[in-house]
Amino acid sequence: MSQSLIRILKPLVYTNVLRKNNLVRWCSSTPIYPFLLIDHLLKIGGSSNGSSSISRRSGSEGENEIIIKSKFLAGEVCEAMSMGLNQSGVNIHMKENTSLRDMDNVRLNIYYKPSDPKSKSVSVHLPPLPKGSQIQNIAMTSLPDLKNDDWVVAIKFSVSQLMLYRHKDLRWINIETTHGHECICPYSSLTYSKKEQRFYTSTPGSDWMCSFGLNFKEKDEPTYHIIDKKDLPHYMLYELEEMNSFTRTDHLVESPSGEQFLISWYYGDAFESDTVVHKTKRFLVFKEQENAKRHKDMYYTENIGDLCIFLGHGEPMCVPASSSPGLKPNCIYFAGHNFGVYDITTQTITLFYTEEGPLRSTAFPYWPHPFSLTPT
Repeated sequence: MSQSLIRILKPLVYTNVLRKNNLVRWCSSTPIYPFLLIDHLLKIGGSSNGSSSISRRSGSEGENEIIIKSKFLAGEVCEAMSMGLNQSGVNIHMKENTSLRDMDNVRLNIYYKPSDPKSKSVSVHLPPLPKGSQIQNIAMTSLPDLKNDDWVVAIKFSVSQLMLYRHKDLRWINIETTHGHECICPYSSLTYSKKEQRFYTSTPGSDWMCSFGLNFKEKDEPTYHIIDKKDLPHYMLYELEEMNSFTRTDHLVESPSGEQFLISWYYGDAFESDTVVHKTKRFLVFKEQENAKRHKDMYYTENIGDLCIFLGHGEPMCVPASSSPGLKPNCIYFAGHNFGVYDITTQTITLFYTEEGPLRSTAFPYWPHPFSLTPT
């Protein structure tokens, strides 16, 4: 397993845990893996034995809803879901320039502190970006390394603009498309494929994937790959008609061994407690079987083995469930409009709620993969 993956999955120290379905104080410094807490909640969701702090109910469309009544416990769940994988030691900050010469720019600073105390920290100050830049997500070829001229950072902005930074060039390169930014889906994530050494993001209809390599130059055109989804069960055709009314985002994710999956994430509006909430409705998972130069055959699957997938505001992740206690194999952990877990085999959604409504976050970080983006 790569060193970066080990760093991501190392344990966190929690001072509060659930024991026997009751909230208790734990004063020991024993490291507790954050997803043990999530696993405990999922087991409560499948049991009739709840606690005064937690209860469960069935949603209007058959989903499981776990209601967390304690504000303190809700904060612990948010911490576990949002930061459980953000243990790489990387922090990213956007800072406005104060000098008169660069007042119209902001800088992206990346700070990396290795877990090995003998290793030196790395601080990278990337070239200026236009003031007011809103970053959708960031993808990197590796952890920051100033001695590696091949280290590359790619950024996707909220307006679907793409930019590339190569450490050996020390400047940003615009990724221009023939028909402008409307060729790029504004909500789907930007992903780096270590196997193919390319960055990928979806087009608005998700019938194509836009990609560009590490040696992309200005005035080059990105490559577009046809996405051919196959093997959908016949019983699902009627469901797909109903799902056309939902919002959909598509996310390409790569496992440590190089397997690629395309995840279609469906969510829509629901009326709850006299207000409209945005809820996750469904996921469809496709696994790549064949890959030509500009063609990807993606086959529907309900089994990704020992892997689990993480989706949210950031680059998607795919890691072995056996790598960290508490992770459930063949599941999707998602964060953003809702926090929850989707079981791919049973097609069961479990959503986390407070008494006020869905447990959610619309700000960084959630799924920072494994990098966090925070304002200074």
